[in-house]
Amino acid sequence: MLLLPFTLGLYGIDEPSAGTLSEPLRIMIALILAAIIGGSIVQYPMVGFSILAAFLPFLGLIRRELIPSIGYQSNEPLTLIGAAVGTILFIRIASNRWITLKNFTVKIAIALLAVMIVQIFNPNQGGILVGLGGALFYIGPLLWFFVGRHHGGKQTLANVCTVILVTSVIAAMIGLRQQFGEMSNVERYWMVVSKYKQFLSNDVVRVFGASLSFGEYVTLMSMGAMVAWTRFLQRKYLYALPFLFIAATIFLSSSRAGVVMLLAGCIISWSFLDKRAATRIPRIVLGVGIGIAGLLLGLNQTRSLTLDRNAAIFVEHQVEGLTNPLGSERSTAAKHAGLVEIGFSSGIRNPIGQGLGSTTIAGRRFSQGGTDSEDGTFSTELDFTNIIVSTGIVGGILYIILMGRMSWVIIKLWDIRRASTSLEWIAIAVVTFGNWLQGGYYAPSILIWSCFGIMDKLLEQEEIVLVPNKIVSSVISLLPERFRPIGRTRLSH
Repeated sequence: MLLLPFTLGLYGIDEPSAGTLSEPLRIMIALILAAIIGGSIVQYPMVGFSILAAFLPFLGLIRRELIPSIGYQSNEPLTLIGAAVGTILFIRIASNRWITLKNFTVKIAIALLAVMIVQIFNPNQGGILVGLGGALFYIGPLLWFFVGRHHGGKQTLANVCTVILVTSVIAAMIGLRQQFGEMSNVERYWMVVSKYKQFLSNDVVRVFGASLSFGEYVTLMSMGAMVAWTRFLQRKYLYALPFLFIAATIFLSSSRAGVVMLLAGCIISWSFLDKRAATRIPRIVLGVGIGIAGLLLGLNQTRSLTLDRNAAIFVEHQVEGLTNPLGSERSTAAKHAGLVEIGFSSGIRNPIGQGLGSTTIAGRRFSQGGTDSEDGTFSTELDFTNIIVSTGIVGGILYIILMGRMSWVIIKLWDIRRASTSLEWIAIAVVTFGNWLQGGYYAPSILIWSCFGIMDKLLEQEEIVLVPNKIVSSVISLLPERFRPIGRTRLSH
């Protein structure tokens, strides 16, 4: 398998300046990494998922650092590793009949997969190649739900959260260097050839850290910040340092949505510390009031700071948008709300959908004869409305049900086990809401659905234990007081 790609060198590549072995070398590197990740997940799941969580956030960095040696290629094999490994492992799991069809979450996920597979062939998107490209962004990450469910466990979940925190700190350092230091020649070259468009002004760019896009960079940092925050809430006070560092980096990155979602994640995870469900809503209301007041006070204080030109532009962009969210000249909130409205109305106007490639970069890359034209693609910037556009009303409803089910699973698992990882994923689910299955977010979507699968299995195991315990408890309640056992009646598994 490793030698086979070299035969491609006989036929040349798109960019001869990179050398005739560029494409086979890229494929060979991708095969080696895929073999390491896939094999280790099967044999040593805790190690395998940790390698996956450490590799995906640095996919952009690895891709850029290979440019001086083997050149640039728009269709990069490295970006296919996550989807390819997930597909192979899913086929292995399905062929061995290891998927239980009695689980409600599994039923919804399979139904959604079936709709998505049909949408590969939707002629509205511009051809089957576009549909296959879209499948990499939607079907690929969703298959990791089944992989995580079969191979993952409690310790795997904890390890992945720790790796997410570490990688987000490193990514934040890289992003700050790009923003306030100097970008490398490779990074500048990559911005040109990849047509990077995240500019606040002619010479001020929103950075990308170790990722392939600004949005993915902020999302990954938000996930790491929530791991640190929830561990701080559980009296591990040293985690306040990475949280404050990542939160400051998100603010300086000029992501208004990132700041808002970070605040929401902090408030909601804090409210879930209370075991009583009835008091969580009041705690959220209180947290929102304190959070908004503190945010506005902090934003007003930043106006008096003396900053260099670049920092001043990023901070002013944040202050103007967050203090006046409804002002069309200073904020894009109205524009984003309009995109969401278009996404929902699309399901009514076109109930059969536009195809998987219509809301991903596959629509630009594989339509119009392989150009990077904007024709044939549209994104609402949220996963559930994108899926409504792509798969129609049926697929959209199935995905919304799946989102609701997974939200219930995470909360239920926290209420039963009170494990720190459950609270961490409540916070992560909040800050990444709308990006759980976002096309083009290579790392977050795969990590999120892998861990969702693990948590769904853990809840199923808890419920298997709790059912006989309820019977035991009811029998014990019929006994006289002196014959009842002392302590908890809940069994451990």
